[in-house]
Amino acid sequence: MAYITKCGSSYGVRYTYQDEQGKNCNKWESFPTKEEATNRKKQIEHELANGTFLIPSTITVKEFLMEWLPKQCNKHKWAPQTYQSNLGTVQNLIIPYIGDMQMQKLKPYHLEDLYATLGKMPCGQYYEGKKQVLSEKQQQRLLSGTTIHEVHRLLRTAFQYAVEWGILIKSPVPVDSPKKSIQERAIWNADEMWAALASMEDPILHLAVHLTLVGALREGEVAGPTPEDLDFEGADGTGTFRINKCMQRVQKASLAKTGKGCILQEFEDKREGSTTTLVLKKTKTASSNRTIFMTAVLKEELKHWLKRLEMDEAVDPERYRNSGMLLRLPNGLAVEPILIRKKFIKWQDEHPEFTRIVFHGLRHSSATYQLMISGGDVKAVQGTTGHASANLLVNTYAHIQQDSRKKLGKKFEEVA
Repeated sequence: MAYITKCGSSYGVRYTYQDEQGKNCNKWESFPTKEEATNRKKQIEHELANGTFLIPSTITVKEFLMEWLPKQCNKHKWAPQTYQSNLGTVQNLIIPYIGDMQMQKLKPYHLEDLYATLGKMPCGQYYEGKKQVLSEKQQQRLLSGTTIHEVHRLLRTAFQYAVEWGILIKSPVPVDSPKKSIQERAIWNADEMWAALASMEDPILHLAVHLTLVGALREGEVAGPTPEDLDFEGADGTGTFRINKCMQRVQKASLAKTGKGCILQEFEDKREGSTTTLVLKKTKTASSNRTIFMTAVLKEELKHWLKRLEMDEAVDPERYRNSGMLLRLPNGLAVEPILIRKKFIKWQDEHPEFTRIVFHGLRHSSATYQLMISGGDVKAVQGTTGHASANLLVNTYAHIQQDSRKKLGKKFEEVA
């Protein structure tokens, strides 16, 4: 039962409810008019009667998300990189803007305002929750629609748990999600791929790019194989190599939060005060585990590379630090993805005659080429690229379908 009491020029609604522990608690809410107080009284009595009453809570968005995040991490066994990414989204794109708001006072229009505000914000405005001083050039690079879509996705998931936990009756996240940015990556055609590869004189870069073009590898997968993953007699002598590991540099704090369930190896790091560590981990998804067929040229390069590793170790066996990886520095240490990326950028600076692409663009170039020469055999190409589903592969490389449709139109015209 709720009661209305006049107090000066306002009206108060007093009622009793039970908290999470079953303890009776008294609550007082003030309203400027009797009509508002009466409506609220009826609402409270109705909710108390049918069990939908929301226990008052002052928990803020920041408090909730920072409690929800580690629980989600433990429940779903997130990899360190996944935890790191979601923590960054919470710390840098949500808390600075709505972190102090109480969860129960949050409305859909608040989140619409958040999306609109983020659309005007430069990338890197906040780092680890702290506002950064950006240059004029940095301020011109705004957050993408895809990034804002990821904020929406995280909030939608988190607030569903808030409803489940009894903090909210209904999620305030808007039904319509922000649109993703559609930006087609620059890629190389077949002639550019092999001409570029031929011009790469750095042996580490050459092998890394060659593996990527043949296997449509992700950046971390390139540095993941070991010599044991090579089988020169596999597939009736064609030769194969396995992709079942990937290499990443992760925050030590994230690794401590997630545990090492997916970590196969943590590499020694002698840099004093380093907050990151290099790890070898399981691949992104089960479908990412795959066997790639070698080309004859790649097979020969890999054989020469293994002999090179033996020669490097023979130079100074006592100082050689064998990491066990296929891609190694002359001293035996593992070649990590960022070094491959830096070598690729340096090569691009020296070869402006080639279309400038990001390293991941090599994977897209390879997959595009394979779809074209296979006549659009999606399942066969999916086996090489390791995409989780054929639909994902098709949607990612929809531009190939556009080219095929153009050719089909021309053929139709010729027949007509």
